[in-house]
Amino acid sequence: MLRTTFEFLSDELNAYIKRKDSTNFGNEDVVVVSSLMNPDGTFAVSTEGSDVSKVILTLINLEEDRIADSQYNYQKIDDRIQVINPPVNINAFVLFSVFANNYSTALRLLSYVMAFFQGRQVFDSDQYPQINAKVDADKPWQKVGRLLVTFHSTTFEQQNNLWAALGAKYMPNVIYKIRTISFVDSEPKMETPPITEITISDN
Repeated sequence: MLRTTFEFLSDELNAYIKRKDSTNFGNEDVVVVSSLMNPDGTFAVSTEGSDVSKVILTLINLEEDRIADSQYNYQKIDDRIQVINPPVNINAFVLFSVFANNYSTALRLLSYVMAFFQGRQVFDSDQYPQINAKVDADKPWQKVGRLLVTFHSTTFEQQNNLWAALGAKYMPNVIYKIRTISFVDSEPKMETPPITEITISDN
């Protein structure tokens, strides 16, 4: 589900930037899903060329969203009742950092990111039927239902700690909190035959 979420947002943001600035970005995808650094300490995104511009989506944190006590789910398969563990609802914190050889271009791209989410804070399958377009039919657990995107502000100290933990040089960036991503394992934990009759004893 995380992959589905990130790929969908990347595709939508790429399309938005191309529409807004077709002159500069109409022929390329500037938005990529990637870590910032490789395990060997090198920058993970290709910087070859004299005019490189990239918006990099990076997962920086996850938290459980305890909105309400989850209950066990039940589903009927043929004549059997299956018990499935309740879903785990997750909030994802996503870093949108901009790498560009030209600093003004980086600021322009960062502005596009913020403008995109200012006008689109809710993503669901009704308004965005393509949200699960890349999910295989036999993998329904990878589907995304509804995403809520909100701006997440940080202090200077938190920014400093974050970039130190990432091991990367600071770049123009913004953080968004994406909620709620539900993880559901469709494998049943228990299976029982349905109740077909009720017997009342007089004793």
